Amino acid sequence: MVPQVTPLHPVREWIAAAQNPASEFSRTLLAICGRAELQHAQATEICIRTLRTFGDAFGLGREVLVIRSAGRVNILGTHIDHRGGSVNPVAVNHLWLIASPRDDDLVAVRNVESEPFPNERFRIGECLPVGAKISDWDAWCHAEYDKRKGDASITWSNYVRAAVLYLQHLHSAEDGTFMLSLRGMDMVFCGNIPRAVGLSSSSAVVVAAAEAVIRLNGLDVDRTDMVRHCGYAEWYVGTRGGSSDHAAIVFAQPNAILHAKGFAAGVENVPVPEGYSLVLANSLIEAKKQTGARNAFNSRVAAYIFGLMLIKKQFPRYAEKLEHLRDINPGTLGVTESEIFRIVRSLPVSARRAELLRQLPEDGEKIHRVFRSHEEPAEGYPIRQVCMYGIAECIRADMVPQCLKMGDIRRFGELMNLSHDGDRVTKLVNGRRTPTDNRYPDERIDALIRDLESGDPERVERARLWRQPGGYNVSLPEVDELVDISLATPGVAGAGLVGAGMGGCIVAVVESDRAETLTENLTQQYYRPRNLPPKAEAITPVGGLHTFGL
Repeated sequence: MVPQVTPLHPVREWIAAAQNPASEFSRTLLAICGRAELQHAQATEICIRTLRTFGDAFGLGREVLVIRSAGRVNILGTHIDHRGGSVNPVAVNHLWLIASPRDDDLVAVRNVESEPFPNERFRIGECLPVGAKISDWDAWCHAEYDKRKGDASITWSNYVRAAVLYLQHLHSAEDGTFMLSLRGMDMVFCGNIPRAVGLSSSSAVVVAAAEAVIRLNGLDVDRTDMVRHCGYAEWYVGTRGGSSDHAAIVFAQPNAILHAKGFAAGVENVPVPEGYSLVLANSLIEAKKQTGARNAFNSRVAAYIFGLMLIKKQFPRYAEKLEHLRDINPGTLGVTESEIFRIVRSLPVSARRAELLRQLPEDGEKIHRVFRSHEEPAEGYPIRQVCMYGIAECIRADMVPQCLKMGDIRRFGELMNLSHDGDRVTKLVNGRRTPTDNRYPDERIDALIRDLESGDPERVERARLWRQPGGYNVSLPEVDELVDISLATPGVAGAGLVGAGMGGCIVAVVESDRAETLTENLTQQYYRPRNLPPKAEAITPVGGLHTFGL
């Protein structure tokens, strides 16, 4: 059966429903907000503002679709979704999209906050190639990103373009003609997801835009496929992430931590542990994905890719089982943890581009494509420590649901702390902040192997693979300080970086009756000495993507 286009209703009817506490709209929104009255009031106010802005621009009688998206806070499973690893996020805050179809292929994008988000527009047919379907979405996105460099007229709408163009690409024939021409849209966005702090405000836009396209065109796309499509679509903006942010936004439930398996599309919601709260603290350093940060993010992803290539070449007996980095684990390969350490030891501590091309001549084309996403790191790619982080983080992330179900908050906190240790760039030594050394030279790995094979339970446990932080190293000293202040507060089980890094937020899991003490400590020790407004607060996990009806 072909899906039907979602029914639309006039803007004035939506406003009336949002203002009526007894309406189905309001009851649904309250449930999405976890029955938290403050969250519900904030979400309602933003929705009404968005509707009125749309009405001012296009008329209160215009029939529209009302979509609510969300941000996300990933508690554990960082930097691994694009390597097949699992994530454990919650959804937070709100992004509203009011959308109405057009009779042409023009997409007009507006935001209630017009100053940081100027009006932008594009025609779908003018943004995709003529004469042939895109054969390689990744390569095409690279080329398009290079063309847009320095074009100040195209900014935030890239996230809308990403969703729209990818879905049109999927509905294109081999000769480039559209098997289904997607309808243009008039769109107005507004939300309260903080920007550039690691809460996936940009992915919230991609998901909302994709939902609008799907609903207004009656596309047959289930939620699992939608998540995957959004992950690929976002490559259009220049980064090379996975689909975990989009999974969190689509599948999250109120007052729950989502466990989403990478690429397998399995999802499970586990309640937030009773008696514990989540506190989010913003470093107030924006994690902008500009040139420098983009190079750092994409060079780490490249280190993963090159590491897997080298392992498959050096260990051909395992190659068929190694589709993703997550597959380098004892369960998949049927080996001991010592063997995993030996595999990691085979990787170079650091490698330059010329060296990689010499070692992997058969993968030259793929390697050159990876190079295009970033500049070469000055000290080479830190392949060994990055892969150690990713391999261990994949195991840590999969331990989370069982920890939560068993109420083992001590172990859950330990997992969070180890994850952040792999991101650290500084640590406290005798009260002074000093640089960390997350490298894994041969002697360090040899010592771990000796411990595992010693037969001494204490040494074996200390050397377990999941207890190795590795070295992804995309934190900042300020972010590390927020984590250390949190961990020094009684009642805090664990704390760590949120998002891709290079700024943004941290999240801490704390006993609920100590949450206020934690926020006060962060205020006194981090914000006030810097003359910054306090930006630490307990957060309420909310539900994810929802398209409303009347």
